Amino acid sequence: MKKSRRLIPLVAALIIGLGIHASFAWAEGNSPTKVVEDFAKAYFMLDPAMATYLSHDAKTNENDVDMVELYLRLQALDAYNRGYQTSYLQMHPILMKTRVLSMDDSSATIQFDAIAIRNINPLYRIVGYVFGLLEEHSFQDTLVVVNEDGEWKVGPGALGLPF
Repeated sequence: MKKSRRLIPLVAALIIGLGIHASFAWAEGNSPTKVVEDFAKAYFMLDPAMATYLSHDAKTNENDVDMVELYLRLQALDAYNRGYQTSYLQMHPILMKTRVLSMDDSSATIQFDAIAIRNINPLYRIVGYVFGLLEEHSFQDTLVVVNEDGEWKVGPGALGLPF
């Protein structure tokens, strides 16, 4: 019986801690920098879900062409021309930094810097790191994020998307 009484404060502290963590995560969920980081992860992994982070103007051009679909088709064609599968072009961002250059209620300008490596087998990453075989790719861009219907969305031309 004594053991169960000792667990009650531990479980209560754990529940309170998780509640506080969840509230902070929810509050940060739609900040401009968080949207840029989530978009970049999807962009580097060639995930079609990147469209959820794009504004209406960034998703389609004046001819109603889906920019995400076009970008993914161009990447697939590039991989095919180089003799690879599309998955070879996926990159894993290992270090991302964002800095707010300017911000108001309707838009924000974010400086984005990232270092990414090929997203191949995790064992390759370990061996590549030990033997110095990993090739790091550096990315720098300034992204415009707009407030669209109460949510922050990445504007046109982000990280080399066609526009």
